[in-house]
Amino acid sequence: MPDTYDTVRSVLSGAFRVPEDEIRPELTLEQLDLDSLALTELVLILHERLGVRISNEHLARGTTLAQVVDHLDALRADGAGAVSAP
Repeated sequence: MPDTYDTVRSVLSGAFRVPEDEIRPELTLEQLDLDSLALTELVLILHERLGVRISNEHLARGTTLAQVVDHLDALRADGAGAVSAP
C-alpha cells in the first residue's frame, strides 16, 4: 500500500490541489472535494502512472482513499487490468 498510496496522494495534491495534510485513507473521494469530472481525470492519471485500467465504479465519490488504494494494489498484484509494466 505505501507505494500506491504515495502515488495517489501525490496525484491528489499535485493535479487536484488537495492539501497533503488533508489526505487521509479513511476519507471518501467526495470528502476530498472530487466531483465526477475530477474522478474521470483521476482514472486517467492513475492509468498513466500505474499502468492499470480502473473502472469508474471503483472510483465513486463514496469510495474511501483506502479502498481505492486496495483496489489498485489488487489490480497490480494479479495483473488484472494491466496495460504495461508500471
